[in-house]
Amino acid sequence: MSIVAAIVSLMGAIISGVLATIITLTINHKSEIMREKKQLVADIFGYRFLLNKDSGVEKFYAAMNRVPIVFKDNKNVIESYDYLHRCSLINDAKERSRKMEDALVTFIVKIGMIVKYLIFLGHEIVKQINV
Repeated sequence: MSIVAAIVSLMGAIISGVLATIITLTINHKSEIMREKKQLVADIFGYRFLLNKDSGVEKFYAAMNRVPIVFKDNKNVIESYDYLHRCSLINDAKERSRKMEDALVTFIVKIGMIVKYLIFLGHEIVKQINV
């Protein structure tokens, strides 16, 4: 009987250890994804004024290039990102500028839900965008 009790206790310890590890990894993964989204939104809003400058615009584009990776699970953000990219390929400079401006506003509105969440959390980006 003591051998059976020892085996049951050992199995319980193993199962609880494995379960605790799986739960911890899942929580850490979700936290890391949210941290990446927050950082990307902060970068996009932080570098948006560089679009009107002669230098530094590469920081904005570097942040935008991370969008498909960080927001791969958000269909609305990816669709507005793809539209923004298609607008950037228009040959006529005047039309490209007009459409890119509209597409950028649409994109920012799509990630606006994340900004609202960041405001709720009191994130540093709130100070940058004066909301």
